Amino acid sequence: MSMLEFRTVRSEDEVRAAHVHEAAGYAEDEAASLEAMLYRFRHAPHLFLGAFDARDGIVGYVMSTQGAGPLVTHESMARHDPGGRTVCIHSVCVSPAWQRRGVASRLLAEYALLVRAHNRSLEAAGAGPTLTRLAMLSRTSLVPLYERAGYTNLGRSSVVHGDEAWYDCVLDL
Repeated sequence: MSMLEFRTVRSEDEVRAAHVHEAAGYAEDEAASLEAMLYRFRHAPHLFLGAFDARDGIVGYVMSTQGAGPLVTHESMARHDPGGRTVCIHSVCVSPAWQRRGVASRLLAEYALLVRAHNRSLEAAGAGPTLTRLAMLSRTSLVPLYERAGYTNLGRSSVVHGDEAWYDCVLDL
């Protein structure tokens, strides 16, 4: 793998580039719309991490909002609760050309570091609340990837999103 830069997404143009990967990486009934991605970026830019290649631009990302409950729900997919303590991960997506090269694993590791650093900055400023959990919905085939990254599979989710069954996976911080 060439050298990738892992950093927060900085512009709506980068969100638009990420949306190309979203549309290619998810079934039509599962992919976030560009409007949903822009909403998440505008309301929770600190939770939108990208993997960038000097030549190819953004090649993968993790996109989230904050939620009040312990798991991702239909409601948490459509909003951002700035006082929520759960990071609701909506997408972990890697460009098809960059898959099977360790990018998703690196994104997940870097994302946990990003959220922990965000917590440290809140604590240092005496602000709060800190974030206590990363939560996501996972397809059956991706549960092992998330478990290797430290997530716990809590079982089948009550959320219906597209045709496939989803599983609640969490990482307590």
